[in-house]
Amino acid sequence: MRCDAVRQIVEEGMDRPPAVAAHLESCSGCKEYLREWETVRAALISLRAEDPPEPSIGFTTRVMRRLENAPAELSQQFIDQIGRRVVYATLMMALMVLLVLLLPSSGPYRSSGISESVLVQPQVATLSNEQILGVDGMDNGDLTDSSPSPGVSDSSGGPSQ
Repeated sequence: MRCDAVRQIVEEGMDRPPAVAAHLESCSGCKEYLREWETVRAALISLRAEDPPEPSIGFTTRVMRRLENAPAELSQQFIDQIGRRVVYATLMMALMVLLVLLLPSSGPYRSSGISESVLVQPQVATLSNEQILGVDGMDNGDLTDSSPSPGVSDSSGGPSQ
């Protein structure tokens, strides 16, 4: 038999079949469990045989008074605990906000004002008119004589006008 089946039969106090008795003889763990269980059962039986003690004078009055005051005390204690937790949570949040504001954002020291990493704007490469046309604002082709000779064609390949 398996140990768990034997222990269940021992706990229920049923008659022990020969297979259970054989298992108890061969298994030291179950034999120890049976001995402990019989000790607990004997102690419980002896407690049942004793008469309960008589309550002291005024016991009933004290118990009733405490039961009447118990709900008010418990609810007040519960509200106090919840209030303390709310105060602690609020203080922790305020401390976290303060730390976020005071601790440097990067590096050993915090730069004055807002961090430069926040203010970095993407730079777009643009060419100004001076760069396209030249320093004086004129096209490089205009530096030569503005009136081309009658037989010379312009850069487009056609006759000039």
